[in-house]
Amino acid sequence: MKLSQKIYYIANARMPTEKAHGIQLAKMCEAFLEQGIDLTLVIPRRKTSDASLKEFYGLRREIPLVTLPVIDLYVHGRPGFFIGSLSYAIGYFFFIAWKRLAGEKIIVYMTDIDQFSFFLIPFLGVPYFCEIHDAKKKSVVFSLLFGCASGIITINTIIKNELSQMFGIVKDHIIVHPNGIDMRMFASLPSRAEARSCLHIPTDKRIVLYVGRFYEWKGLEAVIAASRMIREDVLFYLVGGDTQELVAATGIHDIPDIINCIGNRPFSAIPLWLCAADVLLVLGTKKNEYSYLHTSPMKFFEYMASKRPMIASATPANKEIVSDQDVLFYEPDNARDLAEKITYAFDHGAEMRQKAEYAFSRADGFSWERRAYDIIQFIETRI
Repeated sequence: MKLSQKIYYIANARMPTEKAHGIQLAKMCEAFLEQGIDLTLVIPRRKTSDASLKEFYGLRREIPLVTLPVIDLYVHGRPGFFIGSLSYAIGYFFFIAWKRLAGEKIIVYMTDIDQFSFFLIPFLGVPYFCEIHDAKKKSVVFSLLFGCASGIITINTIIKNELSQMFGIVKDHIIVHPNGIDMRMFASLPSRAEARSCLHIPTDKRIVLYVGRFYEWKGLEAVIAASRMIREDVLFYLVGGDTQELVAATGIHDIPDIINCIGNRPFSAIPLWLCAADVLLVLGTKKNEYSYLHTSPMKFFEYMASKRPMIASATPANKEIVSDQDVLFYEPDNARDLAEKITYAFDHGAEMRQKAEYAFSRADGFSWERRAYDIIQFIETRI
């Protein structure tokens, strides 16, 4: 498969970054390149790690990269973010215009890192495709973006249906593809005992593990409350933030001793943590529309590849990806139900292992390579 046009991937993102969208960007670029696509990632020039994307994300190849000069005030509140994003938009507009004048055949691929930096894309005069990660409110900017787009990629069918209804988009103009997984990261996994030895965590306890950033919309309050109802031989490990970040995200100051906040860990270290666990948690809350309806957690696919039993919040977004055959569901925001499901998982090991095996059998279908292949096929039908 080989497009004759060059793809410029436009993303208003600090790269590399420890946040999940950085992993998604890096792995998608890698997958596009491995499909034989001529691609360059175009990002703002911001203060970040000196590591290359290949080194930071453990990629198999370098990603061709253009960093555009911007007014780097992104961290200075909304006004600073607006100024930085506006300068980035002006930068990519003139960059693409210059490439067009040089005679390049161009396709733009953009992802909605923010709500407005893409506003000049419809005026570039090139085919473009939008990857959208949540529903959008009706506005002139979004109406123009979607109305002029050659195609739209969403991460679940709920988003697809809402965009179609809100903006009058024909449904065959939109494809759905969840986020993905690099199965190579899970090709040679240590035993649970070996993983715990490497990580210096107890071997005589049952470990419930959550991997992900600590945000208010995650539903972490249920984990804290459930931990107060759990038997004594259980420990919770939360990988993705420290105790202060957990307090900030939940507003709960008295964190139980059985909850261990590990902080951020390199992307490459996550499989080891998953292998050390007995049960893996995927959260979700009714209190936040994005969490409840629109998210497509990459951790789901990592969990599936690890062959560890999963307990997941029964949100519509989560049920887009997995079923009762894959996971044990708990009622969103119901801490008692979560605690009971954790106990059930420990008491019904054979059933949970069967669910984990079934989930593992489906994991390869969510590979980044498969995702890139399907998106490129879609692009080819729309240009």
